[in-house]
Amino acid sequence: MENKIGQNKLFIELTALLKPIGLVVVDVRRGVQRDGVNIVVTITNKGHTVGVDECSKAHRLILPRLSILEDNRDISLEVSTPGLQRNFRDLYEFTLFEGSRCRVLDNRISEWVEGIIEGAGSAEVTPTNARIGDKKEVMENYKIPHSAIQKAKLAYAWEDMNNVQ
Repeated sequence: MENKIGQNKLFIELTALLKPIGLVVVDVRRGVQRDGVNIVVTITNKGHTVGVDECSKAHRLILPRLSILEDNRDISLEVSTPGLQRNFRDLYEFTLFEGSRCRVLDNRISEWVEGIIEGAGSAEVTPTNARIGDKKEVMENYKIPHSAIQKAKLAYAWEDMNNVQ
């Protein structure tokens, strides 16, 4: 897994566009088809779960900017949320989802490590209350160097739900 989305020109442009309304760009994917461009933007918000209203607001802001950037080509734009079990595509996503439960495939031990993202430093990720595979043992802090991360994804656990009625 690499840390290169921050170098993507479209990602930088859309991050600056959405920051004033409190939205954070998680990922941008661009695909060129015959006479058009297909762009998928994934957004989140630090304060609460992003919903349809924020996605539509982001869509209304992004589309005019894209028409300028893409020289009025036929543009297909999709704006979505990360979802409950998003597969991480970049190390940058660990910083966005600090405090969230995730699963990381640690290639040093060839096992999934599940825990709450506590720290996402420049060299390692630290899940807390981490469990390795199906083992019952819980580790307070488990450090995983970036070079040992084969895959990562958000994880969902019913126990993490707050104020369930």
